[in-house]
Order: sequence, then structure tokens, then C-alpha cells
Amino acid sequence: MEDTNRIPIPDSFMALYVRHGRPTHRQEEVEARLEFCEDLSTQVAELCRTVQFSGDLSESAALRKCLDGLLTPPASVSPGEARWVMCRVAEQLEWEIPAWLTQPAD
Repeated sequence: MEDTNRIPIPDSFMALYVRHGRPTHRQEEVEARLEFCEDLSTQVAELCRTVQFSGDLSESAALRKCLDGLLTPPASVSPGEARWVMCRVAEQLEWEIPAWLTQPAD
């Protein structure tokens, strides 16, 4: 019997939890992380808009500044999750997603 209460997980998020074609976490754990990251993106979107406006920054610079904040210890998200959150923030704000954000971290 299929569980209809499952949260659809975007491929871009699921990719954070797959190694060599196999999941690294249980479905419930990934769903919980997705919910957390979605909630975080909503909060960060408002902050990012404020940072952009008050600092007279470009959209890309505001996204980078907020990404740096997400990665500052003690971080509540992994680097991959932080980049996913910031891509989601750009989508929510209808900003262009900068190429540097979609490239793998060094």
C-alpha cells in the first residue's frame, strides 16, 4: 500500500542524499530535512531581500552574503543543503540563480 502522506522530494534535494546511485539516509530523514530547509528558505528569503535593499547589493551579492551566513558555525545545514536553500531563496524571490551557486563547492 502506497503512503499518500509522503512529501514529494525534488530531485535536486534528493541528490544531496544519494551516493553511487544509492540513498544515504532513510526517506523519513530526507523528508524531515526537506521540510526544515523549505522553512529555512522562507525565512532567509525575507532576510536576503532586506540585506539586498539595505546594503544596496546586487541580488547575487545578497545571495552570497546569506549563503556565508548559513555556513557560519554552528551551521544548522550542510554545505549542500545551504546551497540548495539559497537556490530556493532565489526562486522564491524570482531572482536569477547565479552560476556560482549551482556549481559544486570546492
